Amino acid sequence: MTDLILAEQLPIDDGRSIGIITLNNPKALNAQSLDMVKAMMRIFSDWRDDESVVAIVLRGAGERALCAGGDIKTLSQATGLSDVQEFFEHEYGLMQMLYEYPKPILAWGHGVVMGGGLGLLSACSHKAVTSETMMAMPEVSIGLFPDAGGSWFLNRMMGKVGLFLGLTGARFSGVDALYLGLADVYVAPDSYGDVIKALTSADWQGDHHGLLNQILAKFYQAPDHDSQILKDFHAISALMNAGSLADVDRALRGYQGDSEFIKSAIENYTKGSDTTKALTWRIYHEVKPYSIAEMFDMERKVAVNCVMRGDFKEGVRALLIDKDKNPKWRYTLADMPVGYIDGFFGDCV
Repeated sequence: MTDLILAEQLPIDDGRSIGIITLNNPKALNAQSLDMVKAMMRIFSDWRDDESVVAIVLRGAGERALCAGGDIKTLSQATGLSDVQEFFEHEYGLMQMLYEYPKPILAWGHGVVMGGGLGLLSACSHKAVTSETMMAMPEVSIGLFPDAGGSWFLNRMMGKVGLFLGLTGARFSGVDALYLGLADVYVAPDSYGDVIKALTSADWQGDHHGLLNQILAKFYQAPDHDSQILKDFHAISALMNAGSLADVDRALRGYQGDSEFIKSAIENYTKGSDTTKALTWRIYHEVKPYSIAEMFDMERKVAVNCVMRGDFKEGVRALLIDKDKNPKWRYTLADMPVGYIDGFFGDCV
């Protein structure tokens, strides 16, 4: 097992245990490599079938992040189709496993929770956030798309907030996550140790999911401010209901309101990949009837195509390799060939 994933079992009074999985890559904000994903799959699989493990906590090492996403720099440098396919098959396989997991999993969403990290958190049965939580699906900046289950959870947010977050890559807080239903409980940043003590001292009889709900409720802290997305909900809705993607694009670029949150999101949007925007738009409007398995199968195809023939490698080059922050995107919305986006939804050969 890689040292980048740590697993321990904390005993409870009756001899069973609470499983703790720690993403142990704090210098990279606990970004997930393929080896880390494989290690987590093995642990979750073992503990699913181990009756002595009553619940699991998923956390990130250090104080800065649960997980900032996938190891996109390494992924961008992959030369073979099989390597790219292997990464996404395992990443999405892990997340599908978590969505279908029979035991309660508490994701400790402190610090940065972005991209694949937000996908991990969203797949867990119980989700805690703090005043230090910072979330985003920032794929528009790297030419990917809101993947790792983003197709699922963005589509289920109220109104069209999920579409706005996917198109713009806007950053949002733990309070916003609570408002949007992405989090179950808002807790003090320094409460992790006390929560673990409560878990290990509880009487794990009956409904384990319900018991975890009761324990977390004792640690709930009312936020000291309102959700910014709640404040801007009507403005966001007006922008997203402008019409077609071209109409929404014009509405965003022509925004005259006074929300700094929306202005910042639009600034990020205008610099992002138009291929990502077109993919995000299409997926958002098509994925609603999909099952979890169908959704991840679709995401796998689109993600592999983004890496092999889309804007992904150029986006990562500009952001993380050359760091010039000046990506040369393949197409604009205006000059994108008819049928170009269709090609992302088939198997890459």
